[in-house]
Amino acid sequence: MADFCMPMLIVNLGGEMVYILEQRLSAQNVPLDKSKRVLQDVIRAMYNPMFIAELFRPQDMYTMASTRHLFDRLAHSSIMRLNESSMDKLFDLMTMGFKYQLIACSHAHELLHVTLNHLYQLRSKVEGFDAVVALVDDVIRLTNE
Repeated sequence: MADFCMPMLIVNLGGEMVYILEQRLSAQNVPLDKSKRVLQDVIRAMYNPMFIAELFRPQDMYTMASTRHLFDRLAHSSIMRLNESSMDKLFDLMTMGFKYQLIACSHAHELLHVTLNHLYQLRSKVEGFDAVVALVDDVIRLTNE
């Protein structure tokens, strides 16, 4: 079971990150086509096959600093740029959102449902971009396995 901690953590934090980025882009009145491009780029980087293969390999948990660095790189995989303070706030919101969902789970299988919900929501955000949809579909398959 411990072998699956990293994928569950990273996939769920990634889902939270995309939700927050989408809200911030909308609040800042970023044009819809540019927002979609940013989210598509972040999701494409997040589900890069080489990264996912490494993520689903049995391994020890990353430190909080390593996890934060990973998401810093993912957030900057698009044309969007965040300063240090904004990235700190983004990461805090991501972790708070996921902690809330984790605490709300009364059984381990509920965490699987939370994870799949994140994945299906991300998939819906990249509909029409078949290459990115295929990347998310692969992670859904790995998660179900």
